Amino acid sequence: MCKPCWELKYCPYGPLVEQSPILPSLLAGAQEQNKYFERCLRDDTVGTATKIDQERRKEIERWLKDPDVLLNQAAFRWGQQKQLRDASSKTGDQEKIETWLGRGELPPIQEYRVSFEPRLGPPSRDDVSAEVWAELNRLVAEIRSEHERTLATGVDDNRQPLEPARRAWFQRRVDEFEPDNHPTNIPDVFEEAACNIFGHICPVFFAAESATETNEARRIGRGKIPFATMMRIVRRDDYRCQHCKKKLRDDEVEFDHIIPVSRGGSSEEHNVRLTCFDCNRDKADEYTP
Repeated sequence: MCKPCWELKYCPYGPLVEQSPILPSLLAGAQEQNKYFERCLRDDTVGTATKIDQERRKEIERWLKDPDVLLNQAAFRWGQQKQLRDASSKTGDQEKIETWLGRGELPPIQEYRVSFEPRLGPPSRDDVSAEVWAELNRLVAEIRSEHERTLATGVDDNRQPLEPARRAWFQRRVDEFEPDNHPTNIPDVFEEAACNIFGHICPVFFAAESATETNEARRIGRGKIPFATMMRIVRRDDYRCQHCKKKLRDDEVEFDHIIPVSRGGSSEEHNVRLTCFDCNRDKADEYTP
């Protein structure tokens, strides 16, 4: 569990976190990525051809049975192709890159705004022009054929010609690659500070009280269960161990943190259940829902 989320009971993701750095890529991964860019530039293609496993095969089979999924995939491809065409039509490499990836730095936090207009489901014919709708249907047929070919050959081949915009970006990445800028490992303190979802080093982690950021201190601050809470849990769970269902006497009841305190769990009622001595010791600090 993310420490700030455990402490604050909400995710502080937003402009503050977006502008916080992410962990640097490790040297081995950065070198592998650089080799990929070099291969793309050499072969004038982007993408890979990989063998599919059984899980991937089942996923593609599900896609082929769902028209909405295929239409969503077509809409994504249409938007990506349009963006790359627009970027590739620019004159200089810098303009190509900025058109594709976005221009400049984010504005100050107090001025930064992101439009939030979630689309529920695939686009409909009423959402786009007749020309775009026809192109989407063409792409649906194209994607369907690609999926069927993948199932027939067992190889997911998504290679395609390298556009000028991505070529400019890949070339810059290769030219500016510095192995010394990538560590071979990352200290645990920074790994623990990274958000499990978005990857940013959460600034709230470093602004938090130090007493909440060690296992022992958490046990002191969060481990004690108020008596009134204990009584509610005992009645709620009917004096029964929630693992083996044994009926317990007053002197046999123990309280088990579903998410252990050592793993970020709180002592709030929803995270505590009744257990017997043996079941509680068997579980130790494992997370067993």
